[in-house]
Amino acid sequence: MGTLGNGLPDLPPEWGEVVIPDDPAELDEEAEVVRRELRRAARKARRAQRMRALRRRLHLPERIDDPDEPSALLPLIVLAIAVLITLIGLIAVTWSGVMHPRQVPTPSPAPPSGSPAATAPVPTPSADSAATPGAATAPTPGAAAPSTGLTTPALATTASPAAS
Repeated sequence: MGTLGNGLPDLPPEWGEVVIPDDPAELDEEAEVVRRELRRAARKARRAQRMRALRRRLHLPERIDDPDEPSALLPLIVLAIAVLITLIGLIAVTWSGVMHPRQVPTPSPAPPSGSPAATAPVPTPSADSAATPGAATAPTPGAAAPSTGLTTPALATTASPAAS
């Protein structure tokens, strides 16, 4: 960097050629942009200062994830989010039951005493009802349990009818 003869150093070359306008009104746009940037930086600095004061007042560390000063704040935030999600899920499940109630079958009323269905005798299980499929019978002592057709490989030799 040299001087222009007035004792002041030259401008850095990366600035390019600097043109100073004759009319200062030509710089209004640039001045407004610079003022906006300065206001934005001042707002950011004030916000950071308020946050530092609030953190000091609440005895919180400067950063939540600071390894030098561990805080219970981050685990509490995670726990609060988990509880909130659980409650939302519980409300959603309960709400779906309220909005779409289940249809509970109501028992049919007993027939009137004068109708033939009320005077018909109740059938009792007999020997021929045991031959009908699906009929429930009491097992006799010492008898083998009926086969369901489902066998495990270990019991295949004892439960399979083809083995005998």
